[in-house]
Amino acid sequence: MDKSEYISNFDSLILNPGTRKIYGQQEFFNVGYWLSDTQNQQSACFNLMEKLLEFIPEKKGSILDVGCGLGATTGYLFKYYSPTDVVGINISPQQIERSTVNTPECKFICMDAVQMEFKDNSFDNIICVEAAFYFNNREKFLKEAWRVLKPGGHLILSDIIFENIQYFGDWIVPQENIIKDKDIEEYKNLYQQAGFQLLKFVDATDECWLTHYRHLKSWLAEEFQAKDIDEESYQANVSAIDGLLNTSSIGYLLVSAKKPMNSAGAEC
Repeated sequence: MDKSEYISNFDSLILNPGTRKIYGQQEFFNVGYWLSDTQNQQSACFNLMEKLLEFIPEKKGSILDVGCGLGATTGYLFKYYSPTDVVGINISPQQIERSTVNTPECKFICMDAVQMEFKDNSFDNIICVEAAFYFNNREKFLKEAWRVLKPGGHLILSDIIFENIQYFGDWIVPQENIIKDKDIEEYKNLYQQAGFQLLKFVDATDECWLTHYRHLKSWLAEEFQAKDIDEESYQANVSAIDGLLNTSSIGYLLVSAKKPMNSAGAEC
């Protein structure tokens, strides 16, 4: 699949009216982080941003949102950062256009995460919410993230590891991003080989991935009872969700990595 076809497919997925109905008016597109009192998907998405931003001890300087979707994650950063210090990038021109409408206060650029057009040492921090597994490929992205981060800068991300493409196909998860047997050491090595110091690594599969799909299953039941979806669609979606809930081949991770201060260009 070429890049233009991939972008078109992903636009169709994220901009689908059904998808937008699930994620709410803020236009997030991630599974979120579910606490015991979390009531809806939008609140879970807020929670995920808070969990990730906890990884940055001092929220100052500039921050780059890689794979910014429709701009909801980028806009949330204004809680801690000045809009002039926030930049969002995405490979899709259509999503960048919508991000600019949704969050006009900051700068959005259409750019490939594995071929960033920024100079070395450009940003104090990088955040990547549930996007690295899409990139072609994750290893190239990590090397680019290391390059554009300033020494001492943080890379924080939520990421999903797949040990096969059974449920999503290789247009969503490139073969190069498969982690065989969900080998955590293999995954960690990608960061270390790129030059990062790995600070925190949290398995949040239950709090994020599984609870999201449990909630989605309940939401679909409500939609079916309200006759907003037909029985065939309901049964097909529930069957797919049950497969995702029962598989052990998918893991959800929260990661904090740091570019060491003694990297090239830094003062030791």
